[in-house]
Amino acid sequence: MVITWKDIVKQEGSVAAAYASIHKRKFKRVSHGIYVDDGEYISELEQLFVRYPRATLTMQSAFDYYELSDYVPEKYHLVTPYNAHTIDNNKVAQSYMDKKTMEIGRETIKTDYGYIKIFNIERMLIELFRLKSKLSHGYFLEVVSSYRVLKASGAISLKKVSEYCKKLTYGERILREIQEMI
Repeated sequence: MVITWKDIVKQEGSVAAAYASIHKRKFKRVSHGIYVDDGEYISELEQLFVRYPRATLTMQSAFDYYELSDYVPEKYHLVTPYNAHTIDNNKVAQSYMDKKTMEIGRETIKTDYGYIKIFNIERMLIELFRLKSKLSHGYFLEVVSSYRVLKASGAISLKKVSEYCKKLTYGERILREIQEMI
């Protein structure tokens, strides 16, 4: 199980006891402030979510996770609330969003390597159209094509998309664009 330094101190009762348990190899250090207690593998992505629990996987990283594109991003695309600290990691592309908007369609998913926070597939459709000017035209069309396949198979809920759009600024415009293309 993944555990942070603060949690080890709380579990062991003091900083001295925490250092002693690390010295006795009860916990194995994975990176600064992150430990595992059973020697299991922890992915780089899971480390990011332990370190930045308010972050959510989005854009190219989420499209890659949902296998909507063949493109494998070079960086992890994470969105955090406006008041969050800057993520100082050259493998992360960070963007900001208000807290209420971030909660729409946000899920915690258990992967092979642990838990990640990600927008669900319906919310990612909205993000695709909301931020299409930041994507290449070819990439945008590739993901739209994948969404068309999902719609044809019934794997996506357009009712959810509509509900989410009602909660967003410019949601009506985005919903019209989605209905025209998907």
